[in-house]
Amino acid sequence: MARKPKPFFWIVVLIVCASLMGLALYRMGLIGGGDKTAIAPDTATTPGRARAEILELAFYSSSAKSKWIDEMTARFNNSGRTADGETIRVKAIHVTSGGSLDQIKEGKIKPDMWSPGDESWLRLAENHWRNVRQKTLFDKYDDLVNIPLVIAMWEPMAQALGHPSPIGWHDIAELAASDRGWAAYGHPEWGRFRWGHAHPDANSGFLTVISEVYAASGKTDGIAPEDLKKAEVMSFLQKIEGAVEHYGLSNSWIDDLMRVKGPQYLSAAVQYENTIIQSNQGHQNKPFKLVAIYPKEGNFWTRHPVAILKEDWMTPEKEAACREYIEFLLSEEAQNKAMEMGLRPIRTDIAMAEPFTPENGVQEKVASDLAFRVPEESVLRRIRDLWEEVKIPATVALVLDRSGSMKGPAMDNAKAGAVEFIRSMKPRDQIRVVIFNEYVTPVTELCSIKDCGETLTAKLGTIFADGKTALYDAVQNSFQKLGELKKADPKRRYCLLVLSDGQDTASRIDRFDFLDALPKGEDYDLPKIYTIAYGEEADRDLLAEISTRTNGRLFKSNPEEIMKTYKELSANF
Repeated sequence: MARKPKPFFWIVVLIVCASLMGLALYRMGLIGGGDKTAIAPDTATTPGRARAEILELAFYSSSAKSKWIDEMTARFNNSGRTADGETIRVKAIHVTSGGSLDQIKEGKIKPDMWSPGDESWLRLAENHWRNVRQKTLFDKYDDLVNIPLVIAMWEPMAQALGHPSPIGWHDIAELAASDRGWAAYGHPEWGRFRWGHAHPDANSGFLTVISEVYAASGKTDGIAPEDLKKAEVMSFLQKIEGAVEHYGLSNSWIDDLMRVKGPQYLSAAVQYENTIIQSNQGHQNKPFKLVAIYPKEGNFWTRHPVAILKEDWMTPEKEAACREYIEFLLSEEAQNKAMEMGLRPIRTDIAMAEPFTPENGVQEKVASDLAFRVPEESVLRRIRDLWEEVKIPATVALVLDRSGSMKGPAMDNAKAGAVEFIRSMKPRDQIRVVIFNEYVTPVTELCSIKDCGETLTAKLGTIFADGKTALYDAVQNSFQKLGELKKADPKRRYCLLVLSDGQDTASRIDRFDFLDALPKGEDYDLPKIYTIAYGEEADRDLLAEISTRTNGRLFKSNPEEIMKTYKELSANF
């Protein structure tokens, strides 16, 4: 027969229950401790209390003003500003102007606010939404800062051209086309004039090409379609674009390249004024100071407009919050901070001061009466196509790793990315595709895109992964062939693109002999090698050295990012 619990047992049970109840009441602040010791209730779990609402805004902004936007966004988010009782949180994402326009069209990004580098992108977007979607993308826009687009040149070279006396786009074009190069200005040791600017998918690159058209046509406003057909405009563009050593999706990357390679590699580049200030300060004017040339024919003053988009995801609450954020960017506090960072404030009531001094390579007072105006949308589209016609055509060798480690999604995505890369090439461009495992096998010999582009993309679909990795053999073979092609036809842009996901395991040539056969990085007239370290197991050190020695560039990627990587690569050609 079971025994009944003794009275002492029930006393213990009552004491434990009372203790637990007391602890609960204490934590709720209902007993003991007063205000000094009360613990605030968790608003997410306490009955009758609602969690504080956060209103998130997506702000897609061009990269030229990224440092300013990042700092101002952090200040804004920390200020606790609200809209309709909700705390506003802005997330700033830095993008290229052309790339973000394409992504908005495709629905890949959904900005609440969009700030490309210049109003030209808003015009292109506005036209697309009006004519294709029969909708209005935005009602209006506000200018945020004022950044002149200038030519950055090493100070000794600028002085050889007459700086600080006015220098123009025509001076650059004549020097670019001259067989004598810098010898015409008493400096044969500087070699030929080489320069760079961003790809037209980036704001600075697009405005560079428009600037060249303005200079060639002798206008500062009102470019018409018939201007683009004039022989003198075509000739001017061919001369000045013919000396471009490097494109790329980032003008800041070109600045880094100038500092690393020095004046022998790039004499000048088109840059935003603030990039020159930051570069001189960051590198302490080494190896020389870069100076801003404000071209005498005129230049663009990019105002970095911001628009609130009227898409399906916009709400009245979001619109009010966006307006609150934009007003903060236009406040005296934010505009003064912009000036400290080398961005000219858009507000005219703020006096110019440091860092706009000759010591930083720029001028405080610059005449803006020759500022170029953004052409009409129909002209903008034609200029983009005109650039494709006049730029130097590319000859590309595409070398793909198909060893066993590439099996599965790695191989599938690498092939898909290669197909998109080939489709981005133009009819005048040429390509040779090579695949390798322990054997190096041409998929096609050199051919023009217009003749073999479609056939080649179909062939890429049949490739499968198997075997070992003969990376050294594949690179050496293709680099030698490109070098021979360049000697036979030097008026093309020659590039080798290599994708590999692992270490070499099967080459006939050993690593040291392979490296000894590469250039030393000082011969700028050889084909460039761009490498993709595909995944964590790729030989990144080797691929980086290959690119550096040929004045190319290393890209790090993976199966999920490879399409984006190929997009960035295509901007170099």
